Amino acid sequence: MTMKWLSFRDRMRLVSILFVLMADMSANALNLRPSTLNLQCGGGMGLPAIGVGWQYGRSNNFETEVMVGLIPKYDSSNAKVTFALKENFVPWHIALGSDFILEPLTTSFYVTTIISNKFWVKLPSRYQSGYYGLPTKIRMNICLGQRIAYNFKRQDMFVKAVSAFYELGTCDIYLLSAFGNKYLKPTDWLQLCLGVRLRI
Repeated sequence: MTMKWLSFRDRMRLVSILFVLMADMSANALNLRPSTLNLQCGGGMGLPAIGVGWQYGRSNNFETEVMVGLIPKYDSSNAKVTFALKENFVPWHIALGSDFILEPLTTSFYVTTIISNKFWVKLPSRYQSGYYGLPTKIRMNICLGQRIAYNFKRQDMFVKAVSAFYELGTCDIYLLSAFGNKYLKPTDWLQLCLGVRLRI
């Protein structure tokens, strides 16, 4: 006598339930809730740019941020939206009394893209091969900066701390231009970013 196993529909229900339970456990283990809200101007992301971030590592030395920015139209036909994925490394957090924390060095690498069909990743056929060395739609960026944070005394509030920061950086195309053109000054290829972060 053979034992009758669960029907195919019941098996799919069981797999779905297990998948939901595992996803819930993974979300709790990884804590996917953002730990920072960010607002900044400059840095190749737009004016302004807003986003969320996650801190992790033994002493919250690593951060991942997702940002969306707006580039005003200036002399172009319309404004443009940017998207950025940013990875930060913050080696030191120095307490200044009980309320303030100084982060004397932040290092960042991030990728930005412009949401527009006027920019491209693959060289259009109207240009001869090698005319442009880099795509116009994607930029690789690096920067260094500093932050100072104020921790609120009440840690049961939604916002636990507020930070002010600046970053000085450049992107791939600016860096290549700087090495290839001795007439460019640092102000021609460096980008300044100013911003505020809320730790939640």
